[in-house]
Amino acid sequence: MRKDVDRILAERDIGSMLLYADRPLDVNLYYLTGFLSFGPTVYLKKVDEEPVMIVIPADVQRAERESLVKRVCSYFDFEGFEIVKSASDQRIGLIRFIAAVAKKELDMKKLIYVPPVLSVMVADVLRHEGLNITPLFDVIEEARQTKEPDEIEAIESVQRTAEKAMTKAIEFIADSEVGTKDALYYLEDGRKKVLTAGKIHSILNQILSDGNCIAEGGELQVASGIKSADPNCTGEAEDVLRANQPIVLDIFPRSTKRLYHTDMARTMVKGKASKQIKNMFEAAFQAKDAAVDAMKAGILGRDIEDRCFRILEKAGYETMRGGKQIARGLLHDVGHGVGLDSNERPAINGFQKCILEEHNVVTAELGLYDPDVGGVRLEDILEITRSGCRNLTELEVRLEV
Repeated sequence: MRKDVDRILAERDIGSMLLYADRPLDVNLYYLTGFLSFGPTVYLKKVDEEPVMIVIPADVQRAERESLVKRVCSYFDFEGFEIVKSASDQRIGLIRFIAAVAKKELDMKKLIYVPPVLSVMVADVLRHEGLNITPLFDVIEEARQTKEPDEIEAIESVQRTAEKAMTKAIEFIADSEVGTKDALYYLEDGRKKVLTAGKIHSILNQILSDGNCIAEGGELQVASGIKSADPNCTGEAEDVLRANQPIVLDIFPRSTKRLYHTDMARTMVKGKASKQIKNMFEAAFQAKDAAVDAMKAGILGRDIEDRCFRILEKAGYETMRGGKQIARGLLHDVGHGVGLDSNERPAINGFQKCILEEHNVVTAELGLYDPDVGGVRLEDILEITRSGCRNLTELEVRLEV
């Protein structure tokens, strides 16, 4: 939670923090401020003291209304802005100006934390101006693992929209007809049209957009047939969906207003699934339920993984136990955190030390993949509680539609 940032910094003997973003969406800056700026933004804070946020003049009033920061300033509120105007490169001048302000606002006797994504150029200028900065992993990211009530509400809101989109897509597949070579088709204006991954993408995108959500890049996956054996296949627009073959839908959109994500996956077959796909689906379903049943505050991620591995291995499927490289079986972690990023800490696997905490929001994501057959994947999103977890996913699990 946000209140944990001071403790995390103090434990690492850090006296202050400096964040700088010159792009609209910096998730760590947004997490700390609750504000989405459209110009260069600076966040300065001493440990256990109130922060100051510096924004462009056009953003001051909006930041005062919307942000979590009480002290909002414009660049013009500080002496020395002539550094920027007189610099041969105003971008360098701006960083020199930020350094001058930081010297007055921060604890210069101790290290100053900066995020590891801070550009080398910015870091070089800050150091040249005398700031003792140190980039560190997992400072703000550690605090982000446990969610505030408003964050959980935001994730649930996106999840409800995602489920509407997923339900519509599944219904559209279920209502389709089977044509030549098992290709699925639907009627539009009285004419037959082949059902493609692109059509399903369109359905998903429309409902997400209506619910003030967006899916960017690979955040909508429609993988069918043999392509479903690739856990990261998004599906090409022209991919034809066919009867009796697995179709994996995996969506992880974010809210355009609150910026939080959700993540969920379902697998279906229009018609009759093969025995191999049925067996894979049943094993993945049992493993997902075992993961959900095991999740609670205090449990190790590797213990959850082990429970899932034992179920899958007993059913005859390969796992990545011990770092084994495999081409079929379970090819990814059994879960991960979700928030401002669609995939964030904690990572539920045997390679990283992960102890689940109350109010983590994580997925239970189980899949099996075979390049000769196809793949299946099932994924729910959950809030961790002291004694168990609360499943935020309401959509039913059904293979044949």
